[in-house]
Amino acid sequence: MTTISANATITETQEYSVKKAVPVMLLLFLLCLIIDNSFKIVSIDMAKDFNISATTVSWQATLAGLVIGIGAVVYAALADSISIRKLLTIGIILICVGSVMGYLFQHSFLLVVVSRIIQTAGLASAETLYVIFVTKHLPVHEQKKFLGLSTSSFALSQVIGALTGGYVSTYFHWTTLFLVPLVTLFTLPFILKYLPKEETKNSHVDVVGLFLVAGIAASLLLYITDFNWVYLLAFVAAVALFLAYISKNSKAFIGITFFKNKQFISLLGVAFVIYSVQLAYIFLFPFLLEKLYGLKLDTISLLLIPAYLLAAIVGALSGKIAKVLGSRQCITIAMTGMIGSLLLGGFFVNTSVIVFVLSMIVFSSSFALMYAPMLESCISTIGKDKSGTAIGFYNLTLNVAMSIGIAYTAAMMDHSAMRSNILGYLSQPDASMFSNILFVLVLITAFSLFLYWVLVGRKVKMIARDL
Repeated sequence: MTTISANATITETQEYSVKKAVPVMLLLFLLCLIIDNSFKIVSIDMAKDFNISATTVSWQATLAGLVIGIGAVVYAALADSISIRKLLTIGIILICVGSVMGYLFQHSFLLVVVSRIIQTAGLASAETLYVIFVTKHLPVHEQKKFLGLSTSSFALSQVIGALTGGYVSTYFHWTTLFLVPLVTLFTLPFILKYLPKEETKNSHVDVVGLFLVAGIAASLLLYITDFNWVYLLAFVAAVALFLAYISKNSKAFIGITFFKNKQFISLLGVAFVIYSVQLAYIFLFPFLLEKLYGLKLDTISLLLIPAYLLAAIVGALSGKIAKVLGSRQCITIAMTGMIGSLLLGGFFVNTSVIVFVLSMIVFSSSFALMYAPMLESCISTIGKDKSGTAIGFYNLTLNVAMSIGIAYTAAMMDHSAMRSNILGYLSQPDASMFSNILFVLVLITAFSLFLYWVLVGRKVKMIARDL
């Protein structure tokens, strides 16, 4: 009886520690998202200080996004062999090392980019490991609540991140942002105290597979930036090597069977195209408002708040809306909303700031409406036993797509041909450039909608009709 009582006490203590650990991890998760979002808005001030082009300054955001995407897959794989407690500790150390380096070497753009890569290698730990910890240690009936809180945290981080980046950059200096991530150190004692010391197991991290994915993304980014055929050849070679590798290696982080699933690949292709537009517009937004309306980053960050808040509400309800309307209708409505919001900005680019507040509200809310039904549509094509791998690769694809979106937007901003208005109704070079870029984003969004209807939506409609 004494042994049973002692075991019960130990179990209760462990459960109590786990429940105390979740809020700490959620706080770290929120802080990491805020840090990442705050750096996305300060590209314009970086470009001014270093006297560099939009294409060059975009590398601090594109490479960071790429590292977060790949890092998420790496941390998920490592979590099978190394305790989450140790991985989060390593993550916090990387965040702080990268941040201190960025502040000390703030006069070198190259070292700032290197520092951001190290920093984001640490930031990638929080989001992935929080989800794994919740699903691994909490009862099933409590998991949905805490996973829902992660979605709310993402929306909240956009608001706080935009304000932090805008205000720190305006009233201090953008380099001061490198000191903000040091607050993550305060979570370390609680992580060491409350997270369980899990037993380590043998596991396999597919370094070669992830290296090939990084090669695919990097060569594509370089091609979009420079349009050099050498990079295009490197991209084709990297894709061929990756497909050959996963065909022959049973321990690859994703199997070739995923790429034989036409429905999964079709949805992944649509997601890749449309999500490249998301950060493309967000990257463009501060440049546009500063150039055409003379606004500073603190004001620009305030103008983003209505869009992010409404997107948070729509995102929270997107699952329920999809159940009522259906995934196909939700995705179609969302993409149509994006097209409308970009057309609004493109046609009325130099009319009023209010135009862009409304445009960003519709744009952000449309993406929020699309997220749940798009993910659900993608995962429903895969068996439950492989859903984790599918989600990991889906999120990696989105991060790569968003990085590429920033890259092609920056390349368009630096191209002289974009300074003559496509429709001929604008004479001001800057206004013409931003209008043209918005119209290009409209075409990309329309193409993604076309792809969705041809590859996915039409088939869904046919299946529903047959049933």
